[in-house]
Amino acid sequence: MNKKLLLFNIIAFLLLICVIAAFFMTQSSTDLSPEKLLKKNNDHSYGVSSSNSLAANVGMDVLKEGGNAVDAAIAISYALNVVEPFGSGIGGGGGMLIAQKDQPATFIDYREIAPTSMSGKNGVPGFVAGMEYIQQKYGTKSMSDLIQPAVEYAEKGFEVDSLLSSRLYYSRGRMDVDDLSAFYPKGEAIEEGETLSQPVLAKTLIKIQREGASAFYKGDVAQDLADATPISKKDLSSYQVAETKPVVSTYNGTEVISAPPPFSGITLIQMLKMAEKENLETMPDKEYYETMNRIKKAAYSDRLKQIGDPDFHNQNSSELVSDDYITNLVNHPTRSSGEGDEEHESTTHFVVIDSEGTVVSTTNTLSNFFGTGEQVDGFFLNNNADTFGNKEPNNREPGKRARTFTAPTIIREKGEWAMGIGSPGGTRIPQILTQVLSKNLEGNESLQKAVNEPRFIFDDSTIYVEPDLNTKNIPSAFRIETKKSDVFYGGIQALTINFQDKQMEGAGDPRRNGVWKTGD
Repeated sequence: MNKKLLLFNIIAFLLLICVIAAFFMTQSSTDLSPEKLLKKNNDHSYGVSSSNSLAANVGMDVLKEGGNAVDAAIAISYALNVVEPFGSGIGGGGGMLIAQKDQPATFIDYREIAPTSMSGKNGVPGFVAGMEYIQQKYGTKSMSDLIQPAVEYAEKGFEVDSLLSSRLYYSRGRMDVDDLSAFYPKGEAIEEGETLSQPVLAKTLIKIQREGASAFYKGDVAQDLADATPISKKDLSSYQVAETKPVVSTYNGTEVISAPPPFSGITLIQMLKMAEKENLETMPDKEYYETMNRIKKAAYSDRLKQIGDPDFHNQNSSELVSDDYITNLVNHPTRSSGEGDEEHESTTHFVVIDSEGTVVSTTNTLSNFFGTGEQVDGFFLNNNADTFGNKEPNNREPGKRARTFTAPTIIREKGEWAMGIGSPGGTRIPQILTQVLSKNLEGNESLQKAVNEPRFIFDDSTIYVEPDLNTKNIPSAFRIETKKSDVFYGGIQALTINFQDKQMEGAGDPRRNGVWKTGD
């Protein structure tokens, strides 16, 4: 009897041990779930979200060494010129939105301008002037130090990723392959995993390191640009960066801050506010698509009439995003003039947040992938002039900035949290951002989930869809066209910080190899 009881107790004890072990194994497994890992890995004070891992590392190094978000943004911008040369660079321009914690934001416009000759495809590049202006006013590190990582990547080379290789492959028809031997060894696009060095670009970057922006706008580089393009040395020497107030409104209880004209922050905010007014995220699928198309048409048509270079066209940004204006836009949308903008899906976007809570949201561009496809002194030239139209307010005039769909954006609740977000995608940028932001802020989806979900793009009565999108509930009035092209649907990069506990959440768009990184 005692032996039986002893055996029973031993078995019971072993079962108890198994149950306890299983419990803790389950807990351990749960703790390693993506959600738990996200929470644990995000208790950090700074971060970067970028379409290129090498550029993100550059920004993280600057932040780790005590630089602020602006310093990191400048270093990332120069690094992207080297490691992602199809999307941006010193031969182009862009815009940077800067918001210190709980302080009014500011916007730096270094977009290209039309040369006085009014000929050719190139705009006067603003990138180098913009970076110098921003560093002198808001940076803490020397410009030479911030450019150095780009110099090293250009001199020593870096491992080519799949996106760069594919962009070179698809752009080969409009590029002079013989003149771009570094990118097309033996006449073929350099392959993923191979090393790409750019010694000529490195020399140009070193000149800018040593001489500042004057090397680009008044020195040897200026002369080389004038010899190769319709841009004159006077065009270059007279280029001015514009610091302006961003467009600000509210959406779903948050403050939305975005890029002012000639950027398309107004168009994005109009779409978001119309989506909120229509309760878009609660609609059945059929009604959702119909309403989203109507919202897109209203905002895009209004853009043609209202948005242009503020130095040439008066517009009241605050009025264009006011509640009364949005209500009128919903009920009485502007009729399209028949002329729409066509803008390429290139460009690049990234976000930086530093330990002080400053958020920087930046979109840089060459217009098309690799711009015109031509190089001067190792960098690609923009084809910005192609984005002008034939009618006011976007007609071409000397010294004018062309209208653009880019819209670097910051969304925040005072004292609570802040998000930087933006995307390449050309004409489709406001549609792309509206889809993701409405899912995240109204539908309560995580940033990464909202970014990963299949997208759709309206073009009149045609709806372009990614292959994984369920199309069964799309109304029959639309012609559905499945388009398998990652770059067509943008490349959203986003980063959010909770000011209360310093937790961060980010999103890197897999369509363009996007990453986000955080640190202490």
